Amino acid sequence: MATVAVVDIGSNSVCLLVARRERDGSVTILDKLKDTPRLRDEIGPDGMLSEIGAARTLAALRLFAQVIGQHHARARVVATAALRAARNAQGFIDRAHAEAGLKVEIVTGDEEARLAFLGALSGLGELDGDTLVADIGGGSTELVLGLDGRAVQTMSEPLGALTVTRDWLGPDPVSPQAVAYARAQIRAALAPVVGAFRGRPALRAVATSGTIQRVARIACVQAGDPRADVHGLQLTATALRQVVAAMQAAPTLADRLRIPGMDASRADILLGGTLIYEALTDLLDLPLWTVSMAGLRMGVIHELLAR
Repeated sequence: MATVAVVDIGSNSVCLLVARRERDGSVTILDKLKDTPRLRDEIGPDGMLSEIGAARTLAALRLFAQVIGQHHARARVVATAALRAARNAQGFIDRAHAEAGLKVEIVTGDEEARLAFLGALSGLGELDGDTLVADIGGGSTELVLGLDGRAVQTMSEPLGALTVTRDWLGPDPVSPQAVAYARAQIRAALAPVVGAFRGRPALRAVATSGTIQRVARIACVQAGDPRADVHGLQLTATALRQVVAAMQAAPTLADRLRIPGMDASRADILLGGTLIYEALTDLLDLPLWTVSMAGLRMGVIHELLAR
């Protein structure tokens, strides 16, 4: 029985997942940890990651390294959009190795998309025909076109929940004009890069990431069906727009926290990420999204176990 671990250094959060392959081939999750250092917000106009952001993330990595050691797990540490953007990323990588004994690998947008595709499809059964997998993080959006469960084209855009919130929605209270401006900017950024996904009438759209999971939970509460596990849920375009409308009507953080089903740790950036899903839904004329509770981390886990 093999035990493996993945550390995901994202723009919003840093996560650890430890898993074991059982004798029957199934995968058991042994440990999950998460911290939220908001790394993307700690990169200044000069492109440098701040000492505060680095220190917060390194503290999480030191803890994660202890847990990995306790499980005697073989680990892969991947970093995505935030460290791709940081000019001093190599200094952080060196410190992570010296202080936590972890070798950090900055993956490309295409590699991030491929891993998200692999993880997102786990547990959803066999997929025939065209599949779109969308993974919207804090600092980037990854899109993958799959055919019969195999990734054939990837796209990564430096556009995420944190960047939309910071650059276009702005500080509270978020005005209707700011939402309209963010919508226009998101669509202008995505329209040129989604051409490969258009004109596929049987396209099945799968969404993964914390943003869509929280949107799905809010939609379930709105429908009178509160649930924690939304894996496999079909979120209609109408339900998605109803969640957007609820957040638009809540211009401050205090207002958003009162939305039934809201996650306090994501309330300040959820509208930004949801507007990206709304734009993809409209640009591709999608009737619904199939929600996956798995993504990049499960993709890494499956690859490690396959080796």
